Parts: sequence; C-alpha cells; structure tokens
Amino acid sequence: MSLPNQPPEDFYCSELALESDELMVGTAVSAPVWILLEYRQLWQAKATSDNTLPVSVKTWLDEQLGEVNGRLQFIRQTPFQQRYRCFVSIPNAVAPRLYRFDFAEYEELLNIDLSAIVENAAQYVPYLTTDLLFLVCTNGKRDRCCAKFGTALYQAFSDEMGTAVWQTTHLGGHRFAPTLMSFPEGVCYGQVTNEDIPQLLEAQQRSEMILPKLRGRAIYDAVTQVAEYYLCQQEQVSSLTTYQHLHTQSTGENKWAVQFRETKTSHIFNVDITEGAPCPVYATCGSQKIKSTPTYRLKQISHLD
Repeated sequence: MSLPNQPPEDFYCSELALESDELMVGTAVSAPVWILLEYRQLWQAKATSDNTLPVSVKTWLDEQLGEVNGRLQFIRQTPFQQRYRCFVSIPNAVAPRLYRFDFAEYEELLNIDLSAIVENAAQYVPYLTTDLLFLVCTNGKRDRCCAKFGTALYQAFSDEMGTAVWQTTHLGGHRFAPTLMSFPEGVCYGQVTNEDIPQLLEAQQRSEMILPKLRGRAIYDAVTQVAEYYLCQQEQVSSLTTYQHLHTQSTGENKWAVQFRETKTSHIFNVDITEGAPCPVYATCGSQKIKSTPTYRLKQISHLD
C-alpha cells in the first residue's frame, strides 16, 4: 500500500483507504464475549470509559469483563424505547448465542452473572434470543468518517431492518468506515455500502460471510482471521460452519501454521501465513500523522490427510 505524498488538507481517511490496496481482513477486534449496552448520552471519543454510568455499574462491568476477557460496546438507536436494552453475545464457532436483557435502571445489570452466561447456565436460557442484530459504528467523536459514512449507513440499514440495527461505539479500523458487525456470530465488515444491505441480510440468515467486505470474525486473532479468509477464498466457501478451527501455532519468526477441519469430510487443511512489511496508514482524518499496521500474507494451503 502506498500513501499520497501530500494528501488533501482536510481528507477523510476512509476515502484514502478505498484508493489503496490495503487488505481489510485481519483487522477485526477479537473477544470471546461481548456486552452491547444501550447508552443514550453523548458518546465521547473513548465512550466506554468516559461516560456517566453509575460507579457501581462501571465497577461491575470492569470486573465481569475482566473475568471473561470480554469487550464492551455502547449501542443506541432512534427513536428510543421506554426500557433500556443490553445484549450479551457469545460468538463461539460451534453454537453462537445472543442474550437480551431489558431494564429500567442500569443498576439492574448488577444481578447478571456474566461467567454463568458464558457457561451456558440454565437460569439464563429464558433470555436467549434469535433476533438478528447488526451494529454500525457511528462514533464521530473517535473519527469523523464513522459519523459521516457510518451514520448514513445506519439510517439506510434501519430503514430496511428497523430495530435489528443499532449504532455502536468504536469498532476499530475507522479507515474502513462504514464498519459493521453482525451478531451472534461476531462477523466484522468494512467499507460497507447501502448496496450491500440485501446481501448482508441474506448472509446473516444463511450463516455466511461476505468475503470481499470481511475484516474478520471476533472469535479469532488476526492471523487466524487471515488464514480463514484465504482458505474460504481458495475453496470458494462463504459458510461460517464449513471449517472448524483446530489451532494456530508459530512455525518460526513471523510465521504461523493454521489448521482447519472441514466439518462434513473431516479433511484437514493447513494454511501457512507469514507477516509482511508493515503497512503505513494515516492515523485519523485530516491528520498527517502516519502509523504502521501489521500485514499478513498467504504462503500456501495444503491438505494434511
């Protein structure tokens, strides 16, 4: 990827990214558990830490998320409903789950045991939901690309899907705005357009991915996200359930072997990934500051059986 020597004085980083050859896959945020909490006040740049939630709720969130290595996203939609909502997503590969909680006061969250939800405790079965859920990053305080392009996508998407679509705080990679995640599978996309909406709905309903827009799946680290992408691309597969990830292991400096089992045939695929040269990107809109992001390349895909 090459950057313009003198970008426009007041540029949008996502527009420059569209002109580059940077691969989006491998840039999705990884977390095994997600709390998606409705918060209607103004979002700050670091909204999930800079907010007016009750101290007891902040403490509960820190403790609960720390125990399960989870991630917090604020969500909102217009118009507001009478009660607040909180979703807990467990985007595991075998049986992803999504729980919904409705409440009047944030302190009601203190009664939820996140570790018990992770363990699939019977007491939380009544809160399971099969509703579709899409989150579009619109956190303009973090980067204005998300405000301009994310908000426009949210409006178009919500016109189509109503309450299944929510605005959310920073999902990382604002240079790929509009960015979006679908739950409970935790699939992250970038550079989404209004024209992609019908395909996104169809993919979600069929438990599939849209590879050209894919940033990765939340259940995998960056290397595994890249390996899954290349395997699916080679085999022309878009289903989320075709391959079972077995393990990712280092095979040398900046080299990894990622193994997947095909669920129907039990064939084992080995995907060799290497780290490429760091990719220079502009840190944010209108800023001349450049940062480097890691890149990953496919070496080969082979059968082990």
